[in-house]
Parts: sequence; structure tokens; C-alpha cells
Amino acid sequence: MKKHVKAVVCDFDGTFSTLRCGWEAVMKRMMLRYLPDEAWIDAFIGETTGVQTILQMKGFLEEVKRRGLAAPSDDPWFYKDEYNGMLMESVAGKRDDVAAGRTPPSAYHVPGALLLLQVLRTHDVKVYFASGTDQADVRAEAAALGLAGFADGIEGALPKSESCAKEAALRRLVELSGVAADEMAVIGDGKVEIALGRALGARTVGVASNEMDFSVMNGEKKTRLEKAGADMIVGDFRDLRPILDFLGLGANPSLAFDGIKTYDAHDRTNLVTIESMFRPGVDPVPAWTDDGFEELVERVAAARMNGRPVVFSMGAHVIKNNMSLYLIDLMEKGVITHLAGNGACSIHDFELAYLGGTSENVPTAIEDGSFGMWEQTGRWMNEAIQQGVEAGFGYGESLARYIDAHKDLFPYREQCVVYKAWKCGVPATYHIALGTDIIHQHPTVDFGAIGTASGRDFHAMCHAIAQLDGGAFLNFGSGVIGPEVFLKALSISRNLGYRTFRITTANFDLKPLGDYRCKIGYEDPNYYYRPRKNIVNRPVSCGGKGWHFVGDHKATIANLWLGLKKKGLV
Repeated sequence: MKKHVKAVVCDFDGTFSTLRCGWEAVMKRMMLRYLPDEAWIDAFIGETTGVQTILQMKGFLEEVKRRGLAAPSDDPWFYKDEYNGMLMESVAGKRDDVAAGRTPPSAYHVPGALLLLQVLRTHDVKVYFASGTDQADVRAEAAALGLAGFADGIEGALPKSESCAKEAALRRLVELSGVAADEMAVIGDGKVEIALGRALGARTVGVASNEMDFSVMNGEKKTRLEKAGADMIVGDFRDLRPILDFLGLGANPSLAFDGIKTYDAHDRTNLVTIESMFRPGVDPVPAWTDDGFEELVERVAAARMNGRPVVFSMGAHVIKNNMSLYLIDLMEKGVITHLAGNGACSIHDFELAYLGGTSENVPTAIEDGSFGMWEQTGRWMNEAIQQGVEAGFGYGESLARYIDAHKDLFPYREQCVVYKAWKCGVPATYHIALGTDIIHQHPTVDFGAIGTASGRDFHAMCHAIAQLDGGAFLNFGSGVIGPEVFLKALSISRNLGYRTFRITTANFDLKPLGDYRCKIGYEDPNYYYRPRKNIVNRPVSCGGKGWHFVGDHKATIANLWLGLKKKGLV
């Protein structure tokens, strides 16, 4: 596995944003006013793509003078201002449409750009945008497109300055941040940034983006990037896996536990003791009988626009209620940044991928002991987990990589949540209670491998929760595993000093709780409902806000998707 990068310097226009699509035609139109030679202008613009605009204007003016043509000014800034004014007429209109909600920000993203930034954020990789565009403009455009929140810095051309923002950003990373050259990468669609990255010894990814038709690469860009020595060339970021592997980010990130503090149990107050236990046949047996959604959507949308995570936790009925495609779409659109579930989630998802169906008739199968005794499910899943553990991966990654390595066995893999999460670079983690899943019944089961795999997924989950400040945790139908894993991951994060207090939490279930924010005692059965304590109330006691929503997954997940669509996120 390659050494992972710690910082990435990215070009902006044409690499992540298409707001300025067509700038070449605008520059050509301006230049033709003073130099009527289309062939020269086309070649000049092609060769200088990625260079500071003012330097392009200097080269243009030199050619005008060399030919003895009349020019209204000897100042290259005159032509730069003229070109910029013409271009901004188009850019400003697009930007205004986004701001007014007439056009979703994603309409001006290079495909997969948001997913890549999300993955880089997940892996704690520093991201810097460096552009030849004026600094005020590139910052405003990054903000309008919802990309600014992912960047640790945005550099552009300064007023009346000819210094290269891309070179400055690269050198600052090397000199001030302590990032070694082999821990850096440069991503861009111009030869300037690629050549700078190569000169510094960084990994380089050339983006031969065809902003008019992303179904094919831009041939001219590809040729220029090859000549500049790009280590890797892509057309966009929709196929993230090769890029992530090249950057050394092939495995899910995990949070190390080395700094956790421990305390002596003798110093604590214990609420349950031997003496307080009820005694069968002696003690009497007690008698027993058996609403802010729009604000939540606003908070989830704000979290993603600010580059903060949205963790989606679920029980298996999300899959059994036929909601897989909603989850896949929310991941592909960059809304869900981490997916977590129990073992049953992974089993139903895996069965759908190879069989096209799942969920057997338990009442009859349990009578003769055939329940869960399925050869393919048990053998393939256990094999995937054991092979994955040997290779150093967690539970979710192991299943996805197994599916990818045996495509002929999984004709429905494109509808498989764990596989699509892996393809998108979204960590999908599964938190296993041993003995609860049908694959634990199979003769090939290896509980050590399952424990190791799920333990690695817990580290990845802790990493996601440690970044949760300003983000959201949503739980759909997991009554025990999801709430318990979340609470432990949150405690670990705070124990290690991560600020995780400005958080949004929400639990979605069929169980009504009444006033779920009021204080209740042990005598109320709702006190023992884990999501109420572990998700809705306790995690936000120092800040943030929690909700409990009552409804079927088919309605709640679909309405969450619809609300985010209205915000332009999907």
C-alpha cells in the first residue's frame, strides 16, 4: 500500500469548478480585437492554460508589439481587466443563479469533485486550492459552490501581482507545514501546476476535464498533461478508487487509541450491586403493561456545505424496506460521509448483490433448523472477511473488495450499499455482536477474523465521530447497536480531546416517545430505550440539538432525500 498523502494542492477552475467554462472563448474574443490571428491565439491560450492571467496578457501584448499592431495601451493590466470584465458577465450570472437557488451548486462541479474533497477530509488530508484566477473571485466561487468548507486555504492572484499563487501555495506547504514532498500531491488540469508538483517531488494527478462533455477526456489537455509529466491522468473524479489508491488512501482511516486515559474502578460509584438484585420467588414481580424536521434538513445541508460530516447509522430494516437506492444516491451526491450498521445490514445487502433477493421466512425455517443455513451467504461472507483481515482491512471494506474481485458472482452489485460506498470512498462500517448473524452459524466461521474486522471498523467509526463538530449523526431503526456504538465512539473522541459538542443528532423509529426531551425516571419504560438517551439527549447536553422522529423508513428517508434535493444537495 502506498504511503498516504497528508496534503493536496488543487487547481480550481476546470479541475473542481466549471463556473468559468468557456473562458478560453472569452479570452480569444478579447484578443481578436487587437490581434486578428486565430491560430496563434488558440495555440497561445492552450500553451498558457494554468498560468496567471496577467502573465498571459503580458505574452499577448508582446506579440501585438512584435507584429507592429496598434494597441490602446502598453499596460498588460489594461487587457487583463478587459478580459476579466467580459468573463465575469457570464460567471456572475451563474453564481447568482446558484445563490438564488435557481441552479444547484452541483451543476458546476466537475463530476465526483465533491466526493473527492469529502474523502480527503475524511482522511485528514489538508486541501489547498491554488488558482491563477483573482483571489477574491476564486474564494467567492468556491463558497458559492459549497467547496470552500473543504479547503484549508484558497490562494489566487493578488491585485497588481504577478507572483504565482500555485507555486507559493506549494512552497508554503513544504516550508511551513512540515509536509514532506512524498506526502504531497498536486491535482490540476494545467501543465503549470503539474510541472511545479513534479519539480518538488510530489505526486501529480492531471485532470483532462472536458467541460463540454464529461463522457470523454479533453484530448488537448491530456496531451499537455502527459508532456508535463503527470503521474496519473483522469477525466474527472467519478472513478475514485484508482485515485485513492494512488494517493495512499485505499483503506478506511482509523483513530488510534494510544492516548486514552484510564481510571481505577475502585474510585467510582456503582449503581448496581449484589445486594440490590431481585430474588426470584422472594421479591414480588411488578405488574407490567405493556415531533423539527425542516430544521434538521437545514442542519444537515449546512453541515455538508461547510464540509462537516453526516454519519448515517441504521438497522437492517432500512435495507429490507427497499431503501438501498436512496442511500446510494445520498452517498454519490456527497451527503452521507460515513455509513454504519449492524451485521444484519451487511447480510441483507450482500444477499441482494448476488441473489437479487433476501429475507427468508423465519417462522417456518426455525422449526426444522434450516433458518440461516445458506451456503453462499455463509461461505462467501466468511471468506471475504477472513481474506480482508489478512490484507489489513475492516469488515465493510472486506465485503466490498470481495464483491469487486468476484464480479461474476454479484450481478446486482450496483444496487449494493456496501459496494457503492466503497466505490465512492465512503467508509461503511459494521458493528457486530457475535452470535447474532446467520453467517455465525456456518462451519467456516472464524470469530477471531470477525472480531478483528469489526474492531477495525469501530476505529474507523471513532475517527468519523471525532470529526463530528458541526456535523450530524442520523440513526434509522437501530435500537441497540447504533446507539451504543455511537455513545462509546463519542466518549472516546472527547476523552482524546476532540471537540464534538456542536452536533446535530436525530433518531428515526416507529416508537412514539411523547415529550422525549423531558427528564424521566427509572419507572418509565422509555428511560430504557437506548436511542432516546444515547442519541437524542445525552450527546447534546453540552451543545447542539437532538430529535426523535416517528415514521416508517420508506417515508422518513425519502423525505430527507427530498428536503436535501430542495436545498440543491442531491
